[in-house]
Amino acid sequence: LDKGHSLVVLPGGEAEQLMTEHGREKVYLKSRKGFIKLAMRKRCPVVAVYVFGSSDMFRTSRFLYGPRYWLMKNFGVCIPLCRGLMGSPMCPLPKKTTVVFSAPIHFQMADHSPSDKELDVAHDKFMQELIGLFNKHKSSCGYADREIEIH
Repeated sequence: LDKGHSLVVLPGGEAEQLMTEHGREKVYLKSRKGFIKLAMRKRCPVVAVYVFGSSDMFRTSRFLYGPRYWLMKNFGVCIPLCRGLMGSPMCPLPKKTTVVFSAPIHFQMADHSPSDKELDVAHDKFMQELIGLFNKHKSSCGYADREIEIH
């Protein structure tokens, strides 16, 4: 970022991989503020991105969810259970995906590092932008019957 390069961050991480459910639009974001804090410190805008169809690329399983969640939280090991084409965990189901982007989101802060309140405001702004992006495009992408769930 200091050299003017762009950076892609997937803030949901392992938790979002584990929580993914076929047929539901779940995003693990409520407690993920580090990427916003970094953007604010570097005075870089953030672009919200959503991939329609990604949650339907595999059939997911809740089997042994508790122990798998424990492994993820304690050891950073994520074991998502899923099956795709012909039951394969490696080959996705044939599903159209559409990637949508927001306009760059700029954040305000008074000092060189955001206060807790400034960070909360910026994080809320990002989440609202993501919700708006999803709602704006869900009908044209074939997901009019779904709502985005932010965890």
